[in-house]
Amino acid sequence: MEATSTPTRGATGRYGPVAVATITMALVTWPIAFNLGAYGAVFYDDVFRFVVAATVAFAVAVAASPYAGRARWLALAALVAPAVWLVLSVLLFDSTAAAASDPVFGVVGLVVAVVSIPTVLKLLMDLFVPELTSLDDTRLMLAAAAMIALVAASGFAVGTNNDAFLTCDDFVIAGSTEPTNCSRG
Repeated sequence: MEATSTPTRGATGRYGPVAVATITMALVTWPIAFNLGAYGAVFYDDVFRFVVAATVAFAVAVAASPYAGRARWLALAALVAPAVWLVLSVLLFDSTAAAASDPVFGVVGLVVAVVSIPTVLKLLMDLFVPELTSLDDTRLMLAAAAMIALVAASGFAVGTNNDAFLTCDDFVIAGSTEPTNCSRG
């Protein structure tokens, strides 16, 4: 008789979706935090990536109906808000930069981001990794959130102190603008 082995879910099976989500979020968070630290700005491509993700998530939420009742309408509003802000900023201010500089509209944009980012992430988890949202291990979810926050803080710190980690040539070779505090040597 031939022995067969049966795969087990074990610790990897239980923590796998959390690990994948945490790694993915860390990889998305690091460059945004680094650039904010190095250049004092969130780059346009990160903003547009988020607007695209939120808009597509809006379309998926309309089609897939993962939420019901008032939660559905709140989620849909949070998902469409970035695209609405972007369009209104161009219509009312001629550019997103001018809109972000306006005290009221800039704060509205910040509120939209703060509300929409978690909504997009929650929808993506509900649709693609439902094990995460049904996981009863609050400590595990808090650990994942803490890890992502730590990566963001580290990215910002490394970006702010890029001269200790990189030279100006590193930025040039990568096709990036040199931050004001990059090291020449």
